[in-house]
Amino acid sequence: MEVNLLQTLRRHYCDTLHIVHYPGGMGQLGSPEWRQTRDELNRELLRVADSLRKAGRLDLIFCVVYDDFLLVDTAKRLRDLGATMVNYHVDMVFQWYRVIKTAPYFDVMAVAQTANTEHLKPYCQDIHWMPMAANPEFYCSAQTRQGYQQRVSFVGSFNPYRRAILATCIQNGFTPVVYGRNWQGTDDADYKFDWDLHKLAHDLRFYGWPRWQAEGVASLTEPLRRKLSRRHRIGPLVGADLRGPCADEAMPEIFRTSQVNLGLSDTGWHHEETIVRSGRLQCRLRDFEVPMSGGFYLVQETPDHQEYYDLGTEIETWSEPAELIDKLSFYSRNPEAAEKIRQAGQRRAVACHTWKHRFDRLLERLAARRAGVDGRRTNTLAVA
Repeated sequence: MEVNLLQTLRRHYCDTLHIVHYPGGMGQLGSPEWRQTRDELNRELLRVADSLRKAGRLDLIFCVVYDDFLLVDTAKRLRDLGATMVNYHVDMVFQWYRVIKTAPYFDVMAVAQTANTEHLKPYCQDIHWMPMAANPEFYCSAQTRQGYQQRVSFVGSFNPYRRAILATCIQNGFTPVVYGRNWQGTDDADYKFDWDLHKLAHDLRFYGWPRWQAEGVASLTEPLRRKLSRRHRIGPLVGADLRGPCADEAMPEIFRTSQVNLGLSDTGWHHEETIVRSGRLQCRLRDFEVPMSGGFYLVQETPDHQEYYDLGTEIETWSEPAELIDKLSFYSRNPEAAEKIRQAGQRRAVACHTWKHRFDRLLERLAARRAGVDGRRTNTLAVA
């Protein structure tokens, strides 16, 4: 959040940027303690926003927030303050519906993926496509690569599908260096099987019918299969070099010093001995961080990738595990080909995929809606 969105807002757009952080909340609705904390933080958010308005220092409210935190009454009262309100939704493939309670109170819903926008539009008419990006001042800050430190690397937290793909790499002679949470085994508190009846009742009440209309029977079966998958403890990824989570500051160097950076766009779940693909492919922040850093990127192809890059020239893609292994083998034997893609990918990312590019387009959209926003720096309240 700081490296990408907030640094860009602070540097290029805001005379003053006021930030209200909230501690997540996804999956915690069943906790009375969390709901009390959420209510207190919503009151604090209103207090801060109202004080800025009274001082004449509130022009834009930019949120990255789900209904799990933002209460409907809070959204209404923020809207009444008269500032332009934008909510940025970065998981339109899996969690598109988790904003529909508060979406009617935002002037613009910015979405990172085009999937499911037709289902979100009844709740907010003005939907703006704002793909993810990367901050060149962070990811291009140091370009001192002295050879490769890793043959194949992957940065991301555990899920069963990712484990299955990385296990396939190991079986074919490629030992991945893996950075992320929960790779030592799935008995960690962040990956467990439980039922939150309060959250289940809440989601059925507010999201059940919209999801059924949009997704049909999959709106019931997919969450159930994913939940039940957590009954099965999955052991560590044997044969991988498991490094644990890495600091944000370490990622650009990891990307630059890896001969191949893997990207996995699908997710899935574990059922008995089978890893099941979800089939829902999603572009992620990593798709811009790796090329921006000067890393060679071999990513599972999604429909959106061709909107951002010349595939095979600026990044490389794969669709099936056999194709992944073939391309790992090819680029391991042909580092010059990988180097050309690495350089072209970084040029494209810097030229087209910075957060400044994204916010310029968003502010042009807002300027068309409301006189006075056009081109000038603003006082912004960021809720993230």
